[in-house]
Amino acid sequence: MACMAKVLAIDLDGTLFYPKGHHRLVSKKNTEFLRRFIDGGNRVVLVSSRGEDIIKRVVKEINRPLDYLASTGAIMCIDNQIVQDISMDNESISYILKKIKEDYAPLAYVMSCKNLPWILSVHVKSRRLLEILYKTWYKLTFGIYREKFIIDEGAFKKQLFDGKIYSVNAFFGLGKKAKKANKELNKIIREKYPQIESSWMGLALEFSPKGCNKGAAVKFYADYIGINQDNVYVIGDSGNDISMFNQYYNNSFVMAHSYPSVKKYAKHKISRVYKVEKYLFERS
Repeated sequence: MACMAKVLAIDLDGTLFYPKGHHRLVSKKNTEFLRRFIDGGNRVVLVSSRGEDIIKRVVKEINRPLDYLASTGAIMCIDNQIVQDISMDNESISYILKKIKEDYAPLAYVMSCKNLPWILSVHVKSRRLLEILYKTWYKLTFGIYREKFIIDEGAFKKQLFDGKIYSVNAFFGLGKKAKKANKELNKIIREKYPQIESSWMGLALEFSPKGCNKGAAVKFYADYIGINQDNVYVIGDSGNDISMFNQYYNNSFVMAHSYPSVKKYAKHKISRVYKVEKYLFERS
């Protein structure tokens, strides 16, 4: 009897992009696994808070047909067609960002918009120093995984007024203390501002349109292509992947290097994406 096709929904940073390389986005073993998986009649969907540009680079590198749910599901591309394009309500997100800035003093916001690089808005007095530190940290931390960004307060305000905003990341500090504080602050913001989605991502909080979370996005995707939800498998490593783990708990895989507070939501633990292959085909 022929096996039912499977869907593998994969996060990028810390997951498919782990371990990081210097010359290619996805490791050779992960690439070879995904090609075998797709060539076997299955589907892969990339699920990330990242924008379309870097995701398209991944698709080109894998050299196979891949779907993607970019900006945490705000943008959905299935079979090379954009089937969903959702942005935040400008008036609402402007008010929320203003209140968060007043109440919790974030160091900076980073905004993802349509047809623009990421836009950084800095909120500290030593603005120039923070800009230099951010550029240096971003270059050293992300390497070939970097996306284009600009530091432009005017552009940030203009997008708040009438732009198409997919997400905003808020940075409140660096180090372990900041990560712990961010986790608690995320709970507060989720309760205080239910009109947006808020996810904890370690050093940042990610704000996205209401209903745009990874779990809901993957469920929409599975329904759209007409595949049984039991044949959906998800892999992630961060706080914004928890909604996928909750939605597909029995078929959920978390990366071994993830935060303990994230690991507890997934059923299985793996050290590399390609190591899920044995599990998938043992149960075919």
